Amino acid sequence: MRVLFADEQRLLRDGIRAFVSKVNANVEIADADSLDGAISVANQRKFDLALLGHSMSGMDGVNGVRVFGDRYPSTKVVLLTATADSATVLAAVDAGAHGVISKGMSGCGVQHALRLVMAGECYLPASAIVALANSNSRLLPECPSSAYAFRNVHFSPAETEVIPLLLDGLPNKVIAQRLDIDETAVKARLRSIYKKIGAANRAQAVWSLLSVGRGRSA
Repeated sequence: MRVLFADEQRLLRDGIRAFVSKVNANVEIADADSLDGAISVANQRKFDLALLGHSMSGMDGVNGVRVFGDRYPSTKVVLLTATADSATVLAAVDAGAHGVISKGMSGCGVQHALRLVMAGECYLPASAIVALANSNSRLLPECPSSAYAFRNVHFSPAETEVIPLLLDGLPNKVIAQRLDIDETAVKARLRSIYKKIGAANRAQAVWSLLSVGRGRSA
C-alpha cells in the first residue's frame, strides 16, 4: 500500500507517519509540502491513498482535492483539515474526497479512518454530520451522479442518535454499546434510515446524508 502525505507542516507529517504506517501490513509513505509537490511525486509512481493538507500551498480551498483526483482517479483522496465544519466537509465531498480527517484527531483515530476509506467506505467527522442530522428537513438536489435523490425526509430522534455514529464508521455492536441499546435495535434504526433515503448500504447512506447539505445551501 502506497500513501502520499502532503502538508505544509513537517512536524505534522512526521508525527502522523508512525500511525499511517500501521494502517496496513506493508505501507510505503512519501511526502510533500504543497499540491504541486504532491503532483510531482504522484507523477513518478502510483499511490493508493493521498492525504492532502487543506491549508498547504496550491490547494485553493478544497479545489486541490478535485485537481488531484482528476489527475489520479485511482487514488483515494482524503482531506486533512483544521476546520472540519459542515461547509468544508460538504465542499470536500463535492470535490471528490473519499474522506475528511480533522487535524485534532488522535493517531489511532487516523488509523481507523484510513482503514475505513481503504475498505471502500467514506470517513466523515461526526461533529460535521451532527449539524446536518439535527435539522428537521433533508433536501437533496437533483444530481446526475445520485441514484437516490430524496426530498423532505424526517428522521426520528432515535435515528438522529444513530446517524453520527454510523458516519463515524462504528460497527453495529459498538453503536449499541454507545447508545446502551440492543444490536437488533441498531439494525432496525439503520434499516429505517436506509429506506427513507433510498440507500442500499452504508456507503450510499454516508454519501446521501452528506450530500443533502448541498441542497440546503442552494
